[in-house]
Amino acid sequence: MTFHFKSFSITQEQSAMKVGTDGVLLGAWSSPTSYPHKILDIGTGTGLIAIMLAQRFTDSEIHAIDIDEATAQEAQINAQSSPFSERLNIQHCALQNFSPKENFDLIVSNPPYFRKTTKSNNRRRALARDNETLNLEYLIEKSYDLLSNNGNLSLITPAYEFEIIEAIAQNKGFFITRICWVKGNNNSPTKRVLINLSKKKDQVKENYLTIEKNRHNFTEEYRDLCKDFYVKM
Repeated sequence: MTFHFKSFSITQEQSAMKVGTDGVLLGAWSSPTSYPHKILDIGTGTGLIAIMLAQRFTDSEIHAIDIDEATAQEAQINAQSSPFSERLNIQHCALQNFSPKENFDLIVSNPPYFRKTTKSNNRRRALARDNETLNLEYLIEKSYDLLSNNGNLSLITPAYEFEIIEAIAQNKGFFITRICWVKGNNNSPTKRVLINLSKKKDQVKENYLTIEKNRHNFTEEYRDLCKDFYVKM
């Protein structure tokens, strides 16, 4: 199955995790405090977020890594077939083994968020979904070390992880600068949170986003956020 966006398409036959709303949200929402000349996408999956950021930041060099070899290969195919291929570098690599020569201005991640008790029977899907191989504490600490002094880390996670992320971030020396609470519709609970962490302290900007008014009828806020990407809204 191929998912078509306005400026690129995503093939997702081999990827352990498919195109989803979480990835689109993070790719559209991430806004660092200064222009990100070097960007890293951790756990890139299909390559969607990396490609979205290449579309948004036209002078940026984007690197993306994934622990699953078949997934990384498909992400590379998606990157190469996009109009932004010259600025995209996809690598099959676990974060634990990633040692770049330079730091990044922006790191993004839609990290694995299920704990051991929710293991999938599919090993590749489990690697993509379960945080045993990449827990939040390691992700945040490693990202801090990989970021430039003015760098930012943007994440999307289940809303219940917020206090955990807040505690880890404070312990490492990060400051939360942006928060966006996300729910599917007006009657649903808040299930996701978008978080921006910075090495520089700044006033916290907090807002709320509802995706749909009703089934397939998107809110104006969500349309505005994703208008440059979706073919139909």
